Amino acid sequence: MNKKTKHKHAALIHAWANGEIIEFKSGSKWNITGNPCWAEDGEYRIKPEVIRYRTGLYKNGNYYYVFSEIENNGGSGGGNGVFIKWLTDWIEVEV
Repeated sequence: MNKKTKHKHAALIHAWANGEIIEFKSGSKWNITGNPCWAEDGEYRIKPEVIRYRTGLYKNGNYYYVFSEIENNGGSGGGNGVFIKWLTDWIEVEV
């Protein structure tokens, strides 16, 4: 019995069929595609989630500590300390 070879992008095709957003690579940039052609030599991926966060400095008594706040995540991570300042601007990261 001759077993059929899986398509190179089979897992991504299944993910797309199940509603995942697919991106294709053009040069060094990833672009969203609503109808991928699934070219054998093409590069595809599931669109990663992007979060934005920033890091701040707090003081609680004699101790300083840092925390990170994730945008749109319902509050800051500062706890009961006193906010001193932001240490970073907003940073974007793919997760």
